[in-house]
Amino acid sequence: MKLYVIEGGRAHLPDLSHLTPDRNVGTPVTIPMLMFLIDHPKGLVVVDTGVDTVTDCDPFLEATPEQRIDAQMKRLGYEPDDVKYVILTHMHIDHVGGAPFFPNATFIVRRSELRAAWWPDAYDHGYDFESILKTRELRFRQLADDETFDVFLDGTVLCFDSRGHTEGHQSVLVDLPKSGKIVLTGDAVQVAENLTARVPPGVCWNSQLAVQAMERFEHLQDEGALLIFGHELAQLDTLLLSPEYYE
Repeated sequence: MKLYVIEGGRAHLPDLSHLTPDRNVGTPVTIPMLMFLIDHPKGLVVVDTGVDTVTDCDPFLEATPEQRIDAQMKRLGYEPDDVKYVILTHMHIDHVGGAPFFPNATFIVRRSELRAAWWPDAYDHGYDFESILKTRELRFRQLADDETFDVFLDGTVLCFDSRGHTEGHQSVLVDLPKSGKIVLTGDAVQVAENLTARVPPGVCWNSQLAVQAMERFEHLQDEGALLIFGHELAQLDTLLLSPEYYE
């Protein structure tokens, strides 16, 4: 097995409080957008797909076509058409923009997340209609909210409930032969301060559930798992980034 950590560009936010509500007001921040590729003996898995840098134009976004998930996979020697599964931690624009690049894959998503994304409440501004519309014809494996899903039935790739940031947020535990357990938190922990200060992530659907999810992450960390946060720029210096990989 191999796990690639792929940076899909960066976003420049005027205020860190976007990620740590009611804290760090007035502190600008640059955040990375991360995507992941798992090369498993039974098939390729992508976790989160980043943005489509051709159509997703945002004044705060710094990303090039070369940083798209499909382009980066090809440079590593992989073809998007060969991906068996795509796991979406949730369906905000910076995690689902590249989904149409994988028409042959089965997408693993919580059912409640699909419903929230395809029919959002009026107050929920986290979902982008045009990007979500492109996912309607994809093939989905819809998980229950509290389900722990063993992708290959061997304990190496587990999707588990981490609701809070969104109604159907999930995170991924990857158990590698040499590198051990690595947890892809998604936006359940956007930056380290969410975990260390028990601050719910920004654009939060349910703060209580978000903090409960952090309790689980803390336990995993205490037991030796490496947590990779959703948007912590400082953490990049400590990680093996593509084309290097964990194994």
